[in-house]
Formats: sequence, C-alpha cells, structure tokens
Amino acid sequence: MANVNFSTVQDGYSPQEVDRYIDMLQQEYTNAVAWGEEIEAKFEELKSQMEDLGVYFTIDEDNKNEVIDKVFTELTATVKRIKSEADEKAAEIVEKANEKSRSIVKQAMENSVELRTQNNLIMKNLKSVSDMINVIIDKNAQ
Repeated sequence: MANVNFSTVQDGYSPQEVDRYIDMLQQEYTNAVAWGEEIEAKFEELKSQMEDLGVYFTIDEDNKNEVIDKVFTELTATVKRIKSEADEKAAEIVEKANEKSRSIVKQAMENSVELRTQNNLIMKNLKSVSDMINVIIDKNAQ
C-alpha cells in the first residue's frame, strides 16, 4: 500500500482513483474480518468437539500456541486412528469380496463341468436316437 500513486488533478488527487483505492481497502478489511470470524467459529466448534472427546483446556495469551499444538496433536492422532480403522475395515471388505468372488467362480466352474457332462450325455442320446432312426429308415427303404 505504500507504493500507491494517485494522479494529481487541479485540486489534489483524482477522486475516482482515491475512491477505488478506498473501496479496495474496505473490501480487504471486510474479507479479513470475515476470515477471522470464520476461524473463530471453527475454533469454537473444534473446542466443543474436543470437550466432547474429554479434552478440556483454557486459552489465554500465554498458552494459546500450546493449546493449538495440543489440539493439532490430538486431531492428528484421531485422524490417524480413524484412517487406520478405515483401512482395516476396507481390507476386511476386500478380503470378503475376494472370498465371495472365488466361491462364485468355483461354483460356476463346477456348474460348467456338470453342464458339459449333461450336454455330452444328451449328445450321445441324440446320436443313438439318430442311429436308430437311420436304421428304421434304411429298413423301410428296402
């Protein structure tokens, strides 16, 4: 902001440039206030969640960095624990799915063998019937 230059006009700086600059500063200030309020709200929510987990602390100027470090450490540990549990559950689900798919494939192969056996038997029976029909046709033709 120190490097801001305004055009000079007859009675001083350009009012339009100054107004635009003030508008920009007001917007930056509004954004900073909103960001601060958002951070404060998130902190209060986090503090409430930590208390729900049985972690209590007081914050003052002397210990705020310590509290932030403690909250971060607790959150990191919680995230790691939850991720580990999720990974274990995912591995269980994958193993069960693999077992089920192996079972389905095994059953399909067994069914395929049974169907082939039945098909071969049907084909043999059809051949026998065909042979008998040919014998009958040959006898009738004579």
